[in-house]
Amino acid sequence: MDDDEILEGELLEGDEEEALTEQAQALLSAGLISEEIDIFDIAATDGPAYELDELTIEQIAELTTQLDARGVRWAIDVNPQLLVHRNHERKADEVFDLIFGPDE
Repeated sequence: MDDDEILEGELLEGDEEEALTEQAQALLSAGLISEEIDIFDIAATDGPAYELDELTIEQIAELTTQLDARGVRWAIDVNPQLLVHRNHERKADEVFDLIFGPDE
């Protein structure tokens, strides 16, 4: 494999903070961006990934609090996406419905 080739799921090194969106920087400041090992651990389960770009930091904090209360394993990456362990997808969907209402 060439040194320039990037494997799917591999994190890039360098000045990452400059490349982060404003929302990702706010999530990082709030301590909501997960450690790399936690992200890979959850992603390896092939569970769902929820896009967070439409949500406020307060909504994301409430979401993660509710997930924690239900024992849901989750991680937030710098994209930002909420990754959920595949065994907890139903519980995560219930939390989204509780906070944002059911999907139409």
